[in-house]
Amino acid sequence: MNKKILLLLFLLPLLLGATYVSKSVEQSWELNKPEIMDHLDQLSGKWEVATAPKLNAPFLTQEVKYADFPKVLIKDKDFYDFEVSTRLYISSENQDTQSAGLVIRYRNLYSYYMLFVNTKDKRITLTRAAMGGLKVLKRLNHEFSPDRWYELKATCQLNRIKAFVDGEMLLEVEDSTSTGGKIGLVSAGTTRVYFDKIGVRSETIEASLKK
Repeated sequence: MNKKILLLLFLLPLLLGATYVSKSVEQSWELNKPEIMDHLDQLSGKWEVATAPKLNAPFLTQEVKYADFPKVLIKDKDFYDFEVSTRLYISSENQDTQSAGLVIRYRNLYSYYMLFVNTKDKRITLTRAAMGGLKVLKRLNHEFSPDRWYELKATCQLNRIKAFVDGEMLLEVEDSTSTGGKIGLVSAGTTRVYFDKIGVRSETIEASLKK
């Protein structure tokens, strides 16, 4: 399309006296029924809804032997400025690895971020995936324990990413490599982790014309 036409289409609401309103949209997915698998894209690992022995209730979990970072995404939805949260329970039954968290702004295999809670090494880490591999953007030592629930939340606004655990902000990073993409969940290696839910709140701008 001609650039002048595109510019006119963009300016037309302004010329007609449009007002712009920010609208918050909230969505959530419960991860305790087998039907949730229809809404998920399994990138790696084997994901299923299974009953946690110590919790006596079904939750989304993964069982994999060899994948480094089993990941699952919410299908067909991209987010730009948003807030995403999940509740996760990292079990102590695996003594080797105890780390899991969120995938944010996933574009492809070489463009996304991962936010991990590690209950074995007691730290929270934000990493970025690129063609050259994974890069740690920020890491903070923090007292985490296995066999308990945590609420992990990330907010993404333009090039700023913030990470919260149980309402406390622990990390803040500026990185403009990726500003939009899919959201999802991840575990490290053979970590046995259970996810209760995932929710996202995003902002959209709507234009309305004055009468």
